[in-house]
Amino acid sequence: MSGSGAIIAIGGGGFTHAADPALEDFCLSFAPRCQRLGYLGWANADAKDRMGRFYARFQGVGAALSHLAVNTGAGQARDWIGAQDLIYLGGGNTAVLLAQLRDRDLVRAFFDANAQGTVIAGVSAGGVCWFDKILSDAGGAGLRPMAGLGLVKGGVCPHYNSEPLRPPAFEAAVAVGHIPAGIAIDDGACVVALGGQVVGHFSARRGSAAYRVCRVDGRAETRVLPSIAAPQPI
Repeated sequence: MSGSGAIIAIGGGGFTHAADPALEDFCLSFAPRCQRLGYLGWANADAKDRMGRFYARFQGVGAALSHLAVNTGAGQARDWIGAQDLIYLGGGNTAVLLAQLRDRDLVRAFFDANAQGTVIAGVSAGGVCWFDKILSDAGGAGLRPMAGLGLVKGGVCPHYNSEPLRPPAFEAAVAVGHIPAGIAIDDGACVVALGGQVVGHFSARRGSAAYRVCRVDGRAETRVLPSIAAPQPI
């Protein structure tokens, strides 16, 4: 593998919720020669139903499927991360996922794999953890800013169209500078980041999109991100 891989953050939905198959097709288009496709379900404690949906969804796509169990040692985990062409991280508790990755010193392994071409995709917690700052309720005190891993620049908020408290909370946090200007993602939509910068969005549902939320004169200004198509096979 060579060249920086894409990071694809899905706002909600996808195969773990038995929905939006076009989202996974879109993710796969960024790794057209994918032979090794892996799943990491640490944000949901390796929930069996979601893991089963991973194997069912991707069976027969020509890839060797595997998952990284939550109790895997750090050394074995680093080897697994470096061997994948595409890694999909399931949703769940963002704080738990971040703590697991940091405590096991696996952040650098993901950074290095992505720099070498591994595509990183994920839904909700599994997609937004890579941004600088996340609006999350995983801390148990309502929606609050949370420091992410910094592989993608700016702030982020998932579930923008399915949880009514999120849009005003994210806009307020951006307006006062608690979260940097960033990206809001509806369920059924995803954003693509290349080289640490979000370049556009893709939607699998009518009416779903993703948005750039910026601070302008002390208030939040929201604009729909440009849509992008799946890459064409080489």
